[in-house]
Amino acid sequence: MSKFTDKEIFDLLKDSIARKFLQENSAQSPDITDWRGADISTFQEDLFAKTKSTVSEKWFYTYFKSDFQKLPRIDMLNLLANYCGYRNWAQYVHKKEVEFFNKPEKPKAEEISSDDSIDFKEEKINSEETVELINSNDQKSKETVINKKSSTKEKTKKWIGLSAGLIVLFSGLGVGVYELFLKDRSYEFCFIDSDRTTPIKTPIEVTIFREGFTPLVLNTNTGCVTFESPRDTLKMAVSSPYHKLDTLRINLNNYREPEKIVLNADDYKVMLHYYSHSAKDLKQRIQKLNQMIDDNALIYQVYDNDVFGVEILSKQQYINLMTLPTSTLKNYTLIESDRNKQGKIVKLKFKIQQDETDNP
Repeated sequence: MSKFTDKEIFDLLKDSIARKFLQENSAQSPDITDWRGADISTFQEDLFAKTKSTVSEKWFYTYFKSDFQKLPRIDMLNLLANYCGYRNWAQYVHKKEVEFFNKPEKPKAEEISSDDSIDFKEEKINSEETVELINSNDQKSKETVINKKSSTKEKTKKWIGLSAGLIVLFSGLGVGVYELFLKDRSYEFCFIDSDRTTPIKTPIEVTIFREGFTPLVLNTNTGCVTFESPRDTLKMAVSSPYHKLDTLRINLNNYREPEKIVLNADDYKVMLHYYSHSAKDLKQRIQKLNQMIDDNALIYQVYDNDVFGVEILSKQQYINLMTLPTSTLKNYTLIESDRNKQGKIVKLKFKIQQDETDNP
């Protein structure tokens, strides 16, 4: 059990994250609870660059800018500890406990024990006896004292050498056992588009199910994810706005190098993306979107800002938004879409990311 309370150790973690971030970046305040807007976005990018994963803005506000009720999931704590330069959360807590509770303290004058006084007196007596022996020119007694001292020193040196050798031996064995059996190995998987045979650069969400652990959720815009696992076999669910949902069961013993996984494109989602972005014939765009979307479809626009919100649009409102001549469509992102048996879209979720320069 940790010697810290949950709040104490999490406050230490927030300070460690802020110091790590400010080594290479700048922020409005050194206090992470004061960060907002551009500071949070820059932190998310820096976290992703160093760990290949990140946290949402909503998560940031929940745990860093408000009084949390309990610690985040262990996988999130491992991610943040890794960002600060530690292997995982357990190592971070251990290091902080060692640093805090093992600080050397200077002994106070009144705390000097009586044994110390006795030792001092004995040393003084021994010193006086040695002087007396020398002054008496008793050569035989002097040689006896010297021989006893030499013998004691030799024994002390032997014990020190033996102890040091045993420490080195057991340390080496401990490291070997840890590397062989206990250390979590790192794995990297990259996702390839089946049609283009190129890395997928659109957002991908990877959920890793590990027996005995909370599911680990990783998000990437680079097409690759990296994670550690002590398990040999796990299940991985891969979700992408423009590809079919795929669930894989993986034996990690088969992977030593970065592995490529092919995702099949969802043609209907790709078409929806194309006709929502295309700047070609306006009538054709309206006609295609009208054909693809059911009249009673549920359409949600997600707003990703300081106040998380969702707006429900009608089919006609969505088509009007997608056919207006505006530059905001370049920031359009399809999050999710579902179709009925006739191929009509019955559910659609999207967002239009606001440019940072547009923020007040």
